Amino acid sequence: MSEIVQERREQIIAALGFPRLLMEQEIKRQVCPEHYRFNDQAQECNECLYILECRCYGEYLAGSALKQASTTELVRLLQFGYEYVTQQLKRQDHETASCSCELCGWIRSVTPLLATA
Repeated sequence: MSEIVQERREQIIAALGFPRLLMEQEIKRQVCPEHYRFNDQAQECNECLYILECRCYGEYLAGSALKQASTTELVRLLQFGYEYVTQQLKRQDHETASCSCELCGWIRSVTPLLATA
């Protein structure tokens, strides 16, 4: 793998830490009988409002899964993370281009990574 590709992979993996943190904060605000480990056999998990966050946090955005993912898969996950953070911003009134909050800063920082995808 070329140095440029490896560097880009590392940047994407690092960037995915932020949406993972947001998801972790969101799901840990809830009382979870499965202790935040998604279980598709548990009725509570399948009926939970935070199923997306819990599955992504535990399965897709875990560090070991990211290191094994293809570059295409990493870009797809970054696009998902971008959409997730954008949804969080829609709950608030933000002008992303000029706002200095952490969410808007993250959006601006990953835009170049997505543009080169």
